[in-house]
Amino acid sequence: MFLYDYIKIAVASIFIIILLYLPYLFVFKKDTAGIVRKTSYLLCFLSLYLVVFATVILFNLPFDFNQEHSLNYIPFERFNQATNISKTIFTEIVPNILLFIPLGFFIPTAFRKTRRILKTSLIILSVTFCVEFFQYFIGRKCDIDDIITNMLGGIIGYGLFKTANHLCKNRKLWNLFIGQDKKAL
Repeated sequence: MFLYDYIKIAVASIFIIILLYLPYLFVFKKDTAGIVRKTSYLLCFLSLYLVVFATVILFNLPFDFNQEHSLNYIPFERFNQATNISKTIFTEIVPNILLFIPLGFFIPTAFRKTRRILKTSLIILSVTFCVEFFQYFIGRKCDIDDIITNMLGGIIGYGLFKTANHLCKNRKLWNLFIGQDKKAL
């Protein structure tokens, strides 16, 4: 499969998830949460789906559980082995950071109990650890650098949430989105 095929699969999957979520949004779940609030849950779920799709599914089909397992537990060892450091940064480091920024942002927007850096960081660490653990068994490299860069991306996302929360704390739409405006729910 080519990258274009994977992009089509990802877009189709996201579209299907949204279609499956719409009945929940409008019909089946008539609780106190409004559409804006439910959108934060959807975006959190989609960011988690994006992480799983990009790290576990993309470029890994079909899974081969019999491949040689590779484990790197020495931080930034790939820089010692890299012939082109800038290529390594832009193909391995930056994508890992960017991939986890949405998750770091949407976890605290969707779940009130995760609005502290420690709780969000523990969730991000758990997700990235599970991804690396699974990658090890499907024949991909399990790398401490990925855990570090994924955590960095999640923390950047959390910082963006805190910034948005500070800048928009008096705005009704933002308060609906994060579930702070109980009167409007």
